Amino acid sequence: MTKMTTGVIEEQPSHKPLIHAALVHGFNVRDGGEGTVDRLEPYMKEAGWDVNKDEADYGYYSLFMIKWAKSKKRSQVLYRLAKAFEKANVIVTHSNGAHFTTQALNMLGPEFNNTKVVIHISPALDRDTPIPLAVKAQMVLCTPHDFWVRLSSYIPFFPWGRMGAFGYSGEDNRNLNEMHKEVREHSDWFKEKYSYDPTWLTTQDFAEKHI
Repeated sequence: MTKMTTGVIEEQPSHKPLIHAALVHGFNVRDGGEGTVDRLEPYMKEAGWDVNKDEADYGYYSLFMIKWAKSKKRSQVLYRLAKAFEKANVIVTHSNGAHFTTQALNMLGPEFNNTKVVIHISPALDRDTPIPLAVKAQMVLCTPHDFWVRLSSYIPFFPWGRMGAFGYSGEDNRNLNEMHKEVREHSDWFKEKYSYDPTWLTTQDFAEKHI
């Protein structure tokens, strides 16, 4: 956008929507996500995003708890996430964070339909998991070397799947799969070698295009 002032055309700054990001960590995490999704926070703040690392921190969940935790505890987790997601317009998840996030987004009312941009990093979800109505656009960062999500497909009646290894397989055109074979393990996305490129740069590009 430009304006004319005393015969000189001056460029006006573009006004991008403010991004309010929520970070949702995975399973077996005792540090609140410090070693995984929270490593993206400095990049987000440098890009001008508003991010609160703690709003969507649901605490420690072991592999055992994901299947057998009492329904009251699970309900408390989902309620906490749903409240955090009311304010967030970008949600970045890892591992089991995608599993809980999908359930929490389905709890939001119709006023939130088509308002959230979601980036799932190695998500622990079945490949054909339906995308919630609250989601405007979804990206899946996946790697075929992800041992944990591949293993989950062999555990009877376990709620995880192999989306984190091979991407979303449904027909919903709100989704984009991004395969990165160079990433070798479930949480390698957040190691120094990969946290900026591809993890952050891909996340930033997708979110800012779709917000």
